[in-house]
Amino acid sequence: MVGAVLASLVLLAVTVWLTRRATLVPGRVQALVEFPIEWLAGIVRGTGGKRWAEFAGLVIAIFLFVLVANLIGLLPGVGVVGIVHEGEHGEELLVPVVRAAGADLNFTLGLAIVAFVAFIGWGIRANGIGGYLKELLSAEPAYMTPLLTPIHIISELSRLISLSMRLFGNIFAGEVLLSVMLVLAGLFIPVAFLGFELLVAFVQALVFALLTMTYIVLAIAEHRLHDRGDAHAGYQPEDPEASPAPGSA
Repeated sequence: MVGAVLASLVLLAVTVWLTRRATLVPGRVQALVEFPIEWLAGIVRGTGGKRWAEFAGLVIAIFLFVLVANLIGLLPGVGVVGIVHEGEHGEELLVPVVRAAGADLNFTLGLAIVAFVAFIGWGIRANGIGGYLKELLSAEPAYMTPLLTPIHIISELSRLISLSMRLFGNIFAGEVLLSVMLVLAGLFIPVAFLGFELLVAFVQALVFALLTMTYIVLAIAEHRLHDRGDAHAGYQPEDPEASPAPGSA
């Protein structure tokens, strides 16, 4: 929770600074801040379809929030400086003051719930409750519906699990790796692993944001594709014998 709050405060401070000191011709700091936003906005614009502007803000916010939270988790003292408590069997337990937010399943699951509600909401907004439920609970051919409907529901819920567990697993593993290497190898060896974790922090933030965008796009487009398939399925070509042969006019 502390790591997540710190990430929020950092983003809030940068936002206040940027709104007060932004210029038409950006300086180095302003360009550095704007670069990831413009870069990710370009990706969403290119792959998000006609309605990309509606959810671009959410995708960019998730990316920046997860990225900053991951980077805070790599700062010196995070995860290793805390209060020592005595355990049930007399052992000493360290409770860190600040941990990487992504190393706690509560954070990643909460963020995954936000993404889950978002893409379901956009799907209902685009296709209506009936259209969303039709896509979720029906199947082609119709006699396969009792078998495939549970699979569709499980597939939908699995997105919630995969989003939360992927981020949690990678960040928690990185935290454990750095802690173990610091104990075993001293101060200098973990620097190489720290560079790798910087890459992981960026990649995991990008993956979470782009998966959220992908799920939203699919939720918006699925019902239209389903209806288009029904229209093609109901199309009956004309009787070839009733049509004039090519060139027989």
